[in-house]
Amino acid sequence: MIYTLTVNPSLDYMVKLESFTAGKIQRAISEELIYGGKGINVSKMLKQLGLDSIAYAFVGGETAQLYENGIHAMGIQTSFVQVKKGFTRINVKISADQETEINGQGPRPDEEELKEMMERLSGLQQGDILILAGNVQKSIPDTYYAQIVRLVSEQGALCIVDTNGAPLLHAVNERPFLIKPNIDELEELFQCPMKEGILLSSMQALQQKGVCNILVSCGEKGAYLLDEQGAIYYGKSIKGDVVSTVGCGDSMVAGFLYGWMSNADYQDAFRFALAAGSASAFTNGIATGDEVRNLLDQVELEVLRSATVK
Repeated sequence: MIYTLTVNPSLDYMVKLESFTAGKIQRAISEELIYGGKGINVSKMLKQLGLDSIAYAFVGGETAQLYENGIHAMGIQTSFVQVKKGFTRINVKISADQETEINGQGPRPDEEELKEMMERLSGLQQGDILILAGNVQKSIPDTYYAQIVRLVSEQGALCIVDTNGAPLLHAVNERPFLIKPNIDELEELFQCPMKEGILLSSMQALQQKGVCNILVSCGEKGAYLLDEQGAIYYGKSIKGDVVSTVGCGDSMVAGFLYGWMSNADYQDAFRFALAAGSASAFTNGIATGDEVRNLLDQVELEVLRSATVK
């Protein structure tokens, strides 16, 4: 079974304006409420591709039930831990001449609630896959993802981690199956600009710490994959009109997993990752499975290094 964990889910209030001017009253051209959070976005894309998952999350306050109802309406099974402090956040996403985001703080799980989530995840076993996605709020220790990866890995499950900063560094040491930083997160991690040569060396350095696969998204410049067999691939960005970048990285994670589960081929996994990320960029929200598959023929991959391990 596939599981996703979102430590800080959100209700994303998407507002489209003709233009945005600070300090003035403006009327929206359109508005939409989207049930977001990085792990939830992965579950949504997996659902579109035909794979079921169980979504774990911390929720709280008056917005918790609204959020859970919305996720259930999409046909996604949930296992949410209700917290006493904070509430399921509302993020405001403004689309005008530029994208502007105002993100709420979200629920603040205490030690007991963090332990409850760990206990729920302790039931994962051989053949299960867990995706940990999203930034970790201040009330959660930087080592929390690493603790989870260690726990479920010992039980035979595979872990995918999509986060940044200290939580990512700690998680890397627990040998996850896949990490997916974007180029900015990698620059923050290594404290230097990521030109291609440095980028590839950085990916290899992370793999030497025990990570099986590293997928790095570079926005309009495409993406790179270093797989567990030592092969390095570059994928060009698919051309199209970008509507919103919200959820693109999460869609890439889901696409990669879907492609890999189909036939355990990393080129196919990378191809689906690129198609899924681009498809979501070309629509408002998470793309449909048909929209992803319609882009597969447009994916262009370049082998920068062949596999070194057979």
